[in-house]
Amino acid sequence: MKPPSPEIRYVHGRTRCAGLRWLRQRGFTLVELSVSMAIAAILVVSALAVLRQQLDQAQVASSSYFLQQAMVSLQDFFSGDNNTAAINNGVLVNSGAVARDYVGSGAGPAALVTNTWGGQLFIGPLLPHVNSDWVLQVSGLPMRLCADIVQSLESTLTTTGVRHTLAGQGIAATEIGTPALGAVTLLNNVLSAALPNVSVLKNSPYTPLNPAALGTLCETSQPYFNLFLTGKKNAL
Repeated sequence: MKPPSPEIRYVHGRTRCAGLRWLRQRGFTLVELSVSMAIAAILVVSALAVLRQQLDQAQVASSSYFLQQAMVSLQDFFSGDNNTAAINNGVLVNSGAVARDYVGSGAGPAALVTNTWGGQLFIGPLLPHVNSDWVLQVSGLPMRLCADIVQSLESTLTTTGVRHTLAGQGIAATEIGTPALGAVTLLNNVLSAALPNVSVLKNSPYTPLNPAALGTLCETSQPYFNLFLTGKKNAL
């Protein structure tokens, strides 16, 4: 009797043969799928990290440029007013220190001025009823970018020759819209903190930025950063 071909097998011991072809393995194994998914996840995470870094760099550049332009405009404005201009939020708009796109509501001293990161800007005198010394309060800077923004701003202000001093503090989300213009004071052209939670980062235009104070301040548990930039009608 001729033996059955390899493609024919007996089924359940019956004499009748079933034409079952040997099936070859097709598709991927579970191990192969797991490895592929792991590689894809690593690539996605890496791409997201690079994208976030690029977005952070763009925000640092735009924020520091925004603040630098505001400081330059304010000093140009106050340098020619002979101490007559009122130091209030109306100056930010009327002097062109900020684009009107960032004015939320109100007019004059009550103007609500926002910024590129969702916080607010306030301007006021360092000393009551004194129009020669002023402070620009910048609220709501993201804490994880505060060091990069402040260092970039300091570099651009120094390069352009804008005389300034600066201080900062960590703030909570509920304090972003709250002015704290009395947090610093300028006596004999030297900046000092009037509140215990404020760190002086540059106490005169002739001293370098204090990286230790900036590092400590930006490593606090507060999610946002409050920056105080001070200037005078005349050079500090």
